[in-house]
Amino acid sequence: MKSKPLADYAPNFGGMPVLYGLVASFITAFISILLTTFVMGWTSVAEANLSSITYVLNMISVLVGSMMAAKQAGNRGWYYGGLTGLCYAILITLLGLIVVSGPAFSFNTIVQDILMALVGGFGGMIGVNLRK
Repeated sequence: MKSKPLADYAPNFGGMPVLYGLVASFITAFISILLTTFVMGWTSVAEANLSSITYVLNMISVLVGSMMAAKQAGNRGWYYGGLTGLCYAILITLLGLIVVSGPAFSFNTIVQDILMALVGGFGGMIGVNLRK
């Protein structure tokens, strides 16, 4: 009796669409950060609004990245989009731990990570239908 290789039992996370979506998310985030920097430098936008602006830009980046991931995958958009959003949220949280000194996790961070995964799932559902 021939047994299956161990690799057949490993979960398939579909790494390439998720990686593609993460790259698209980070490129979108980088471009939006540059635009925000220019807008804040040339206008009288208050720095008090910066956390809200950053929150919205992160959500837009996740939406774009998850749409791109699901479009490349071609099926199970909610899965690839949600996984892209969750990976983006984890990477941003880890980057925040490195850059910012302070409390490691808060309720706000957990809510933001869950919301990014949900936005990613929604973007994935849109992105999978863009392929047709």
